[in-house]
Amino acid sequence: MKIIRTITSILLSIAFCTLASAQFPRDMPYRSIAPPDMKLPDYLGHIIDPSVPDAIRMTRVTDYYAPWKWYPSHEYPKTQVWNTDQSLIRIRSWRILDARTYGVVQELSGDIYPSYWSNTDPDLIWSFQENGDIKKHVVSSNTTTTVATIPGYETVKLGPGEANMDNDDHYVALVGKAGKDLDVILFDLQKSEVIHIEKLPGAWGNGDNSFPEYIDWVSLSQSGDYVVIMWNHNTTSENHPFGTHYGVEVYNALDMQFQNRIISYGNHGDLGYAVDGHEVLVQFYGLYGHGTLYMHRLDGTGSFVLMTNKDFGVTGHVSCRNLNRPGWAYVVHNSAARSGQMVAVKLDDSGLTEHFGHHFSSSTSYEKAPMPVPSPNGDKIFFRSDFGDSVNNDLVYCFEAKVANVTAVHPVGEEQERLQLYPNPAHDHIRITCQEFIQKIDIYSMSNTKIKTRSNIDSKEVTIDLAGLQKGLYCLRITTSTRSLIRSFIIQ
Repeated sequence: MKIIRTITSILLSIAFCTLASAQFPRDMPYRSIAPPDMKLPDYLGHIIDPSVPDAIRMTRVTDYYAPWKWYPSHEYPKTQVWNTDQSLIRIRSWRILDARTYGVVQELSGDIYPSYWSNTDPDLIWSFQENGDIKKHVVSSNTTTTVATIPGYETVKLGPGEANMDNDDHYVALVGKAGKDLDVILFDLQKSEVIHIEKLPGAWGNGDNSFPEYIDWVSLSQSGDYVVIMWNHNTTSENHPFGTHYGVEVYNALDMQFQNRIISYGNHGDLGYAVDGHEVLVQFYGLYGHGTLYMHRLDGTGSFVLMTNKDFGVTGHVSCRNLNRPGWAYVVHNSAARSGQMVAVKLDDSGLTEHFGHHFSSSTSYEKAPMPVPSPNGDKIFFRSDFGDSVNNDLVYCFEAKVANVTAVHPVGEEQERLQLYPNPAHDHIRITCQEFIQKIDIYSMSNTKIKTRSNIDSKEVTIDLAGLQKGLYCLRITTSTRSLIRSFIIQ
């Protein structure tokens, strides 16, 4: 986990803050910047995008796969590419790559399609299969185990396609097709059992096994407290609801009691945390107007404009898969004609963004859309691009983008392996593990007030009791035997 830029200004007195934050582009209001003329780099080669405020290094990670006559690429902006410690990269349910060298670590089998990285265990992949099987795949031993089967459905989906588990790998919300009915299935991953089924009669409608007719997606929020349903705006609306349903609805997890409708028109977006600790849906304009990015609090207490610019319309994507860097969303407009930039947007009223460079894709088809996914730390982006080749309909490569002039003493990957912090968001405690002996831990509030200190620890593992602390964003200063490091976390 890396420093959240939100807290940079309140920790200027800490000498190492500049080095830690150098892994991110500078925070600034969004600027529309035309893409420079760049050539496609060779496989494992890189280019530097010098046009944005901080030069971005882009490394080509994939190549044409001749045996399958295929250009392999990742799935979707809301499906994480990196494992939780960012040591491995998953290309669909096909291959595991070393995140530093991009060499092949493991070939995956169709037995775990579709697959999703665990949010807590860097060695674990979950698979939620259409026949109802729920599987665990352990990368280090290359073993796959079926932990449960949900029977009685024509197909079982996560999403479909646009959903995630909670951040603790505790719960997941699946959808099951039973004729024209759709069941929301709440599953406890720790106990391997179904804990609640909510039937929505007729909600699958005439959709095929891939997608229901009336629902776009169903997902748990990052905390696991909410189930969010985005109704398909092509078949439902405020004037033409499905029964009483339309827009984006929020339900209490575990018992599926309706809480509120946060927006009457759902568009592309992802679920994340705002800087103030509220869980939000970050989405494109919806009903409000072209080129506007909004965030809607899941508790129904408000909707807020994050950014208004013609560069960001409805043909882009939003990702909040930066679970270890709450308070930011990663956004792109697919069209290079509209700047084609990838930016991190701060989830508050500051209007600040971080420019992660251009995707250089022609985006002439959905398969060529850049689909950017931030790493769990948010310090880099995985995206795809054809580098302007609109003629070859199949050609698309994957790239990794990060700041080119990182000045930190240790590489990002090395520092990430050095220190782990979980769960984040936290509730009553937070656990810290480090490769070095931890000597001292200080907790700071957003007003730069030191509110808790643990001294004379001398251990590589420590659990901090958070009892009595209010919900919100906090900063940790961890002093080891050789250095000081900053991490941020949310109490939820």
